[in-house]
Amino acid sequence: MVRLFVGLEIPETIRDALSEVRGGVEGAHWQRDDQLHLTLAFIGDVPKKALHEIEGELSRISVSPFDFALKGVGLFGKPKQPKCLWAGVEDKAPLVHLHEKIVNALARVDVEVERRKYKPHVTLARFRRGAQARIGDWLLHSENLYTPAETVQHFTLFSSQRTNEGSYYTVESRFGRALEAEPEADDIDRAYNMGREFGWVLEPAF
Repeated sequence: MVRLFVGLEIPETIRDALSEVRGGVEGAHWQRDDQLHLTLAFIGDVPKKALHEIEGELSRISVSPFDFALKGVGLFGKPKQPKCLWAGVEDKAPLVHLHEKIVNALARVDVEVERRKYKPHVTLARFRRGAQARIGDWLLHSENLYTPAETVQHFTLFSSQRTNEGSYYTVESRFGRALEAEPEADDIDRAYNMGREFGWVLEPAF
């Protein structure tokens, strides 16, 4: 079995901006740089043989480039017993649209995707179950978080492995038009010559 989710990798400029708000809460387990991501769809544990089918369906999804920036912070759970702290997204619409595309694509390979209402965010810290924490000062200090905008042109299929030091994520595949290889010059010349041979290319008349 392999544990999978679909998400966005966080660009370095945004990771650097988040370093200013990752701290200052006792009992919080702050996410490392390599753990920062934005989940688009959580898949969970699937047989390894399903990986190829999942990649095939995700590769059919077109991604129109869009701007991505984080704005503001929040929490899941109760103020005195938070489950996690997160950074919000300035423009949610493109992410919600992409989430719906991914869910529909995965339905074609009979993959169960987490169906709770989608709220795009980047998790900054997690807490142990039942842990008590005072986060009022952190919320006040971090509420004006605003990161530089970056252009998103692809999304990523990750696998996840849990360890005593936290989860580690591995990039399995990336998808999007920006990743489509441009033809090499030799390939262009070869296609042109083939076109001439079969009469597909019209030579200019002088």
